[in-house]
Amino acid sequence: METSNSSFTYKNFTAVLKKYQYNFNTGDIVAGIIFSIENKCVLVDIGANLVGHLPLEEIGMNKVDSVSKDIQLNEIRELYIILFDPLNDQIILSLKRVHGLKTWKRIRQIYEENIIFQTQLIKLNKGGYVVEFEGLKGFIPKSHIVYNNNNISSNKAIYVKILEFNEISNYLLLSERCAYLQQNINMFRLGMITEGIVESVQNYGLFLNVQNLKGLLHISEIQKEPNESLKDKFNIGNKVRVMIIHVDLAKGRIAFSQKNL
Repeated sequence: METSNSSFTYKNFTAVLKKYQYNFNTGDIVAGIIFSIENKCVLVDIGANLVGHLPLEEIGMNKVDSVSKDIQLNEIRELYIILFDPLNDQIILSLKRVHGLKTWKRIRQIYEENIIFQTQLIKLNKGGYVVEFEGLKGFIPKSHIVYNNNNISSNKAIYVKILEFNEISNYLLLSERCAYLQQNINMFRLGMITEGIVESVQNYGLFLNVQNLKGLLHISEIQKEPNESLKDKFNIGNKVRVMIIHVDLAKGRIAFSQKNL
């Protein structure tokens, strides 16, 4: 319940609050009506004998410098009780935590149903991308970025899947590779013959770019003479014809072979 509808007025809500006796506890989610907007907090009536205080830092998921323009007088909102201490005349409330609980519930649903969803890029760092989903920050490690572009603009939409999450530690690890692979699975079918571009030459094999996705051509799957060095045989930018022999949708990995072509 984010806002009241037009037929449910301040008087209606106040009458309901006064009609019933409620027991409040820290950790409860309650309905309250905004009756005063101050510089550093919002005053809320939740039907207790004390005024509820909604601090500035508990209004939005992101830091705000003033009371959100989305908060209006006489508006009915759902709030989380951070502290209910009638002995010390204190009721501390939070909008942010209600939103956070709903977002984490959505995250669990997305993970369980294996859904691809859209995030917004906030910033880049050496390790990967920091993104945002419904006010919650997540991280895409470099190894799970489809195409690493240092000139990518902020607020760009990035489609991802969830790798791991922990609500208690506010941890959300995401993969663009897994989402891309699932969305374009017809380009990465097992047994398909395709062409890759050499991006990296290692002692154990080659990393190839195939349709913007990096995959491994292991040394055991390369046609070469027994004592022939990979660095002598291949250069970065070379085109290599390969077969797709492994696709892992859960980890966003693909592997190739040159044999039996």
